[in-house]
Amino acid sequence: MDFLRRRPPADALRWAERALGGDARVVGWRRMTGGIMSAVHRLTVMGGGHRHLMVLRQYEDGAARSAGLVWREADTLGQVHACGLAAPRLVAYSPDGANAGGHPSLLMTRLRGRVYLTPEDSRAWLGQIAAMAASIHGAPVAAQPLESRAYAVCAAVPESSARPRLWQAVIDVLRQNGGSPRPCFIHGDFQYFNFLWARGRLTGVVDWTMAAAGPSDLDVGHCRLNLAVLLGAGWAERFRLAYEAETGRRVDPWWDLYSIACYSDAWRRFIPIQVAGRAPVDVRGMTARVEDLLEMTLRRL
Repeated sequence: MDFLRRRPPADALRWAERALGGDARVVGWRRMTGGIMSAVHRLTVMGGGHRHLMVLRQYEDGAARSAGLVWREADTLGQVHACGLAAPRLVAYSPDGANAGGHPSLLMTRLRGRVYLTPEDSRAWLGQIAAMAASIHGAPVAAQPLESRAYAVCAAVPESSARPRLWQAVIDVLRQNGGSPRPCFIHGDFQYFNFLWARGRLTGVVDWTMAAAGPSDLDVGHCRLNLAVLLGAGWAERFRLAYEAETGRRVDPWWDLYSIACYSDAWRRFIPIQVAGRAPVDVRGMTARVEDLLEMTLRRL
């Protein structure tokens, strides 16, 4: 966690200036809210007589898979931006962190907007998220296949659960049956912390680190889990219906269960860190809200 709180290394700022070229000069920086895997900073850059905002993402030196994550996101950003999806434009990347303070790094443009967790019009908010998911899943992006080990059933009964039999029923279903993969391009971490909004409009999606070719319903289920965690199972159900209306197909309840059942008690610790005071967080009721959603999803089998 100390790494996430540090200021960007001076070498990394000089690397960013060289990547931007010309007379670019970093004149300010601010750590951005919510990162738990990487340090993300907004850079204020002066160059050509104009002020620009950039985003610098860095992984801790020696962190497992860091170089691979940088390679993957760099490749993905190039493709999704070319497809016209609302994603940052890649400026530069350094998988080994050479000349960037020793940390595997990406430099990208900053998208307009902010994370918006308390919508006044839930129908419009969820509808735009569903439309964005459909656009991503239909994008002609040649992504790496989702790692086979990602399909291992990760469900376990949380210590905070008041309904262990429900969890066991979910685990039994996941072990006995398998959903059809039907791979397409997926974001891999499709949830509200990665959506940016301005004046009620969804302006962009960030954090493409986990993008891959996999089942679209993994994205849907992951988004539904996050909605249940913070807002309740009803929000998650309305999102599913909005996505089904947008795509004209039914969300596979097996993949839905698979994604939702990845919840654990760790979520009760890191969700408040990511929310960072931007919305109320009922930690005590979190597991019960997820269990409500699991129960609803089991009924769809």
